[in-house]
Amino acid sequence: MNQEFFTNLPSELIINILSRLPVRTIISCKCVCKSWLNLLNTPEFARSHLSKSVPGLILWQIQSQLSEHLEIFEFEDELDLERHELHYNPVTKISCREFINEDHPGLGIQGSANGLVCFRKIGQHPETVYICNPITRDYIQLPNPGTIWHYPTTVTYGFGTSKISGQHKVIRIYHEYRRDPDTYKLLGIPKSECRVYTLGTGGSWRSIDPGPKLEYNCRSIGAFLNGNLHWLVADLEGFACISCLDLETEVFSTFSPPAALPERRRFLGGLTGLGDCLCMCDNSSDDEIVIWVMKEYGVEKSWTKEFVISKLPDYAGEPYEVVYPIKIFKDGEILMAWEDFHLFYHSTKNGTTASVGIAGLQTADCIGAMLHTPTFLSLKRFAMENVCSF
Repeated sequence: MNQEFFTNLPSELIINILSRLPVRTIISCKCVCKSWLNLLNTPEFARSHLSKSVPGLILWQIQSQLSEHLEIFEFEDELDLERHELHYNPVTKISCREFINEDHPGLGIQGSANGLVCFRKIGQHPETVYICNPITRDYIQLPNPGTIWHYPTTVTYGFGTSKISGQHKVIRIYHEYRRDPDTYKLLGIPKSECRVYTLGTGGSWRSIDPGPKLEYNCRSIGAFLNGNLHWLVADLEGFACISCLDLETEVFSTFSPPAALPERRRFLGGLTGLGDCLCMCDNSSDDEIVIWVMKEYGVEKSWTKEFVISKLPDYAGEPYEVVYPIKIFKDGEILMAWEDFHLFYHSTKNGTTASVGIAGLQTADCIGAMLHTPTFLSLKRFAMENVCSF
């Protein structure tokens, strides 16, 4: 196709065609002519592209505190691929110093929704939160929520979009814990709060009812699915349950995890969205990983033990980290993250497990990985926000 082919076509048809192209090709198309550049920068194109955009991978790495960057890849998901990582098509690579002017930005990914990424500082300023679009290279620094936390309190974040109104919301859950100084056992939760920041409101965190007093993990990230955020938590008796926040109504509820879980002292679970289902991954065993899937959302009886993955021989031993499935490919391979340290595949066809061979990954001090749907949505559409570019 060339420019002349598009000359007499309606703009709606051109948008429909171009929005089906790979992200890097679309970026190249912006250089073809001024009319294409203007068209590809319209909200109409951004909406059309997002409706067709397929989730890829966002990967964040720290390399010996000298380099901190994130990369975005598009997947090829076919049945006859020999090695998946050879078909991770790079979209963009960004040094975190590009939009945070510090030697050691110290960021952690707190969620991805509709092409926007939520980052949180994990160093000296843990309440600094950013919303970024890596494709358009613009970002918003959210205001400080006000409450300073320190041990033994816990702060947990989540990021997603409401199901009906489509509003992007950042959630901050704060719990002040009272623990036994010797055993670390939870004795009570004297204070809890939940604050919400809705993008486009211009600098205001709102307080909402935090729901039941539950024990959250400071390292957990809200699993976004079906317009809700989910956290794997424990009640005051130490039993596992799932805390769910409806981002439309901003009301908390709870439901039960799979019944056949290990004892609390041995349970090491992670919660994530896997395809269209809520997924719980149990890494409590020394020699296997169990993946549970909720086949019907919100129906506790629909929890199904979907995969049992052997950790023998390379990954066997007493576990200390949570494991998160990221994607199941058409050929049955599962892409998984081992907390902040490792990215690997498991083949359900032959039972083998292998590290992902992305350049530099094996030498990274810390990683973060999750599904991410690229978008050309500009943060400038949130008119009340102070948007910066890099």
